[in-house]
Amino acid sequence: MTTPPVDAGHDRADVAPVRADGWWQDSPVAHVVLDGDAGLVVDVNRTFTTWTGLLREDVLGTPFARLLPVGDRIVWTTHALPVLATAGRVDEVSVQVLGVGGSRHAAFLSAVRFTAPGLGAGEGQDGSPDTDPPVRDGRGNPAHVVVALFGARERRRYEQELLVSKRAAEASEAQRARAEAHLQHLVHHDPVTGLLNRTGLHAALSEALGNGPGRDDATARLAVVFLDLDGFKAVNDSVGHAGGDDLLRVLGQRLRSALRPQAVVARFAGDEFVVLEVLRTEDDAVALCRRLLAELTVPVVIAGVEVVPSASAGIALADVPSDLRAEPTGTGAAACDAECDAAADALLRRADTAMYRVKSRGRGGLAVHDPAAGDDAADRLRLLQELRAALAEGEFRLHYQPRVRLSDGTTTGVEALVRWQHPVRGLLGPAEFIEVAEASGLIRDLGAWVLDTAVAQAAAWNATGNGVQMSVNLSTRQLNDPDLVLLVTSALARYGVPASQVVLEITETALMVEPENASVTLQALSGLGMQIAVDDFGTGYASLTYLQRFPVHELKIDRSFVSAVVDSAADRAIVGACVHLARSMGLVSVAEGVETEEQRQVLVELGCSVAQGYLFSPARPPEEVSQRYGGADR
Repeated sequence: MTTPPVDAGHDRADVAPVRADGWWQDSPVAHVVLDGDAGLVVDVNRTFTTWTGLLREDVLGTPFARLLPVGDRIVWTTHALPVLATAGRVDEVSVQVLGVGGSRHAAFLSAVRFTAPGLGAGEGQDGSPDTDPPVRDGRGNPAHVVVALFGARERRRYEQELLVSKRAAEASEAQRARAEAHLQHLVHHDPVTGLLNRTGLHAALSEALGNGPGRDDATARLAVVFLDLDGFKAVNDSVGHAGGDDLLRVLGQRLRSALRPQAVVARFAGDEFVVLEVLRTEDDAVALCRRLLAELTVPVVIAGVEVVPSASAGIALADVPSDLRAEPTGTGAAACDAECDAAADALLRRADTAMYRVKSRGRGGLAVHDPAAGDDAADRLRLLQELRAALAEGEFRLHYQPRVRLSDGTTTGVEALVRWQHPVRGLLGPAEFIEVAEASGLIRDLGAWVLDTAVAQAAAWNATGNGVQMSVNLSTRQLNDPDLVLLVTSALARYGVPASQVVLEITETALMVEPENASVTLQALSGLGMQIAVDDFGTGYASLTYLQRFPVHELKIDRSFVSAVVDSAADRAIVGACVHLARSMGLVSVAEGVETEEQRQVLVELGCSVAQGYLFSPARPPEEVSQRYGGADR
C-alpha cells in the first residue's frame, strides 16, 4: 500500500493529540482521532502505528476513508457517518483497515463524537493547567471524533484479559466454567444470526487444517464455499436494517439446515457467509454449492415485503491432510498454529477471489478457484506491462457520450471516455485498466493523451460549425501534477480551442487527497475560463465546507443513485437533495447513467438540468458522433 499523502494544507497545530498520556498511546486498542467533520486524521496512538505498520507522520491529514478498502469505505460513508451524525456514536462495525504494503487488518470499529464549544484549557491530573488544547473544528470550536479499532490480535488479548478477570472474580469452578463458556460464545459467534463469526470461522478452519478431518480417507478434501448476497443494500433500503437482520437470520438458518451437523457455517461479515465441509471431489463441492444457492433463493417475507434473495458463490478446495496442511517446518505447537493460520487465510482468500469473479460476470452463480489462474499481483504486473506497450503503440481510443439538456432535449456537449483496443481481449472499458494506471503513475501519460486528443477533436468539430462543449476526466494524480495547468493551456493553444469550451471533471474523492494543492490548481484553470465539474457526487466524503473552497460549476450525480431513482424513495431523496444543492449554489446539475424514460421523467420533475446515459446514447467513436450530430472526426 502506498502510504496516503499528508494533507499539505492541514496546520500542524491542529493535529496535536487529544491526549498524549501514556495510557492512551499504549492502549490495547488502536485509536484514530478525526477532525470535526470525521474526514481527516488528526492523531493516532502508538498502538495503531504498531498494528498497521504505518508511520504517524504519514497518516496525519489523510482522509480516514482512504485507510479502508473500497467496500468498507462505502460502509463508512453510507452507514457509519450518518449514524455518527445523528446519534453521536457508532458501535461495533466490522471493517478491514489497510496497513503498510496493502495488508488488511480485520477490526471492529467504534466511533464517538466529542464537542465542547467554548471550552478552554483544563486541568491536568495534578491540578495544574492542561496546556494540551483540544482539537478544534474549522470554526474554532473544540470538536473531534475518536475512532477505536479492535484488531483481531488486540481483541483476543483484550478478551483474554476479561476472561482472566472473570476467573479471578468467580468463587467457584462452576461459575468460572459458565462465564468462560458464555464469553467464548460471544467471541466466536455472530449476535445477529447465532452462527460462527469471522473469529470463530478462522479458528474452525485452522483446526480443520491442523487436525485433518477425514485423515483416514486419502480422498477427502476440505471445501470452502464463500457466499455473498446479491443486492443486499436494496433490501436494507426497502425494509430497513432491522428487516435486513431478519433476512440474515432466515438465510443463516437455511444454510445450517441444509448441511450435515459436522459442517461449519459462519457469517463472515455483512452479507457474506462461509461454509466448510469435507467432501471427496470438486463435483461434490459444486453440487453442494448449487444446493445452498437454491436454498437461499426461496422467497421470504420480511416486514410484509416478499424478498427473493440471490447470492454469488466461490469455492476453494484443499486436500486433507496434504495440499495446504503441510508438515510443520518449525518445532512445537506454535509453528503448527502459525502454518495452519496462514493456510486458512490462503484458502479463504482463494474462495473469496472465485466469488468476486462471479460478481464481475453478473452475479447469481458460482465459480471454483483455478490454481492456474495465478495471483493478483502477477496479473497486475502483466497488465501494467501491457498498458505501457498500449500507450506506445497507440492502442487507446476516445469515445464520446452526449450530454443532453433535459428541458428541451438539446445536445449541449459530450464527455470523452477512454477505451483500450486490446489486441487480444478486444475493446476494453476503463474499469479494466484505470485502477492499475492510477496506482502505477502511468495515468499521467494516459491522461495527457486523453486531454490532447479530446481538445483536438473539439477543434475538428469547431471547424465544421458543430462545436460542442467537451468534458474531460482528470485523475487524482493529474490534479496534483504541478505541470497540469501548463499541459492544459498548451493543448488549448495548439488547437485553438477556447477554454470556455472545455469542462474538467474531478471526482469528489480526488479533491480531498491534497485539497490545498487542488484548490490552487482549479483556481488557475477556472481563471482561464474553464468549467469545473465534481464527478460521482455523493459517493465521496467531501464536506460542504470543502466544496465551497473550490471553483465548481457542475455537480454530476453518481449513477448509483440515478439507477434507483424511480423505485427507491431514499435514492430519489438523495438525487433531489443534490439537485437542490446545485441550484442553491448556482451550479449545473448533471445526472449520470440515465437508462430509462421513467428515470428521465423523475429527473425532470426534480429539476435536474442535464443528463447523459444509454437512454440518449452510449459512448460512441468520433465518426459515429459526427454522423449523428454533424461535423468532422479527427
